[in-house]
Amino acid sequence: MRLSPKHQCSGCTACYAVCPASAIVMRADHEGFIYPEIDSGKCTNCGYCGQACPVLHTNDPHEPLVVYAAKNKNESVRQQSSSGGVFTLLAQWVMGKGGVVYGAGWSTDWCVVHKGVETEHDLAEIRGAKYVQSDLGDVFRQVKEQLDSGRKVLFSGCPCQIAGLRSFLVTLGVSLPITNGQLLLVDLICHAVSSPKVFQLYREELEKKYHAKTKSIFFRHKMYGWKKFSLSFVFANAKVYLSPLNQDFYLRGFLSELYNRPSCSICSWRNLMSGSDITIADYWGGHKKFPTFDDDKGMSLVMANSFAGLHVVQNILPKCEYVQTDFSDVKATNPPVWRSSPPNRKRQMFFKNLEKENIGTLIDQMLKPSLYGRLRILAGRIKRNFLGRNR
Repeated sequence: MRLSPKHQCSGCTACYAVCPASAIVMRADHEGFIYPEIDSGKCTNCGYCGQACPVLHTNDPHEPLVVYAAKNKNESVRQQSSSGGVFTLLAQWVMGKGGVVYGAGWSTDWCVVHKGVETEHDLAEIRGAKYVQSDLGDVFRQVKEQLDSGRKVLFSGCPCQIAGLRSFLVTLGVSLPITNGQLLLVDLICHAVSSPKVFQLYREELEKKYHAKTKSIFFRHKMYGWKKFSLSFVFANAKVYLSPLNQDFYLRGFLSELYNRPSCSICSWRNLMSGSDITIADYWGGHKKFPTFDDDKGMSLVMANSFAGLHVVQNILPKCEYVQTDFSDVKATNPPVWRSSPPNRKRQMFFKNLEKENIGTLIDQMLKPSLYGRLRILAGRIKRNFLGRNR
């Protein structure tokens, strides 16, 4: 019985899902992230959990077969999507063959959970980015059941979740890749995942402020454009909260590594090491390489990493506007492809005070520069002004 150290664990649930004795449960710690706990009384020392732990069996760095910048020709779908609307096309392709699509959606109490959908009507439930770690529950087992029944499956998630599902399936004897394309693995270029507990507290705080329960949440509202996306809440009393990424407290804390999962700062799945067939993301910096292609409504990065993935990408391209690009440009404009960001130096202090005061106020306090930091900013401004006057 051997699992990864806690600081490396991504909470992928592979060990939990593979355990034949039900000796492992996933339990949240004080930060709100789930980790496996083993009941020694039930454990039979079969070793399956160690075999399935993807951190103990990492892959080699990988480069894609082909890279595209793409936009869904359906403007309505693109507007409802986080970037260019390519995920919807991939999902529609699998559904068109009678398949099921798994992705991150919302539970009835506004927790982010992985779920399977089978119709285009339900696809909206898992469309769009969620900047909270999703609860996978029993989804890995559900995926295997679908594969065993002969159905096509698209599983989308963070690279660690893709690696976890692959490791789980291999441990149970499933041969990967499935040569007939029955399983399509789609990951994204992941900045990090943040604490479900922090987001729950933030949501509850907004509900108190607006005196109503949440009706809908969208992390990537394009009111101010795709590049300056906004967090949107609609409440049951029809009131709306909409704040861009540089003003919303939650998004600022997420992008500042204040309450992201510890393993994200040493992620084992950068450089396309998850084993996915396709990687999708925002094509940040694409406006510089393709200025006439960018309309600030969303541009997807699409990378086919396997021949199965390439086959599907080639089938959806007719429904896209697209241009071919190169991996070197992707790495230059989207650093999370190849490197992790270190945790915020105030992270420990943040969690120590998490439930002691207003969450929005706490985030704001943690992100304010120290006296030393303010002096450095002031010195930089003085230097720039001085140089500007003497040119």
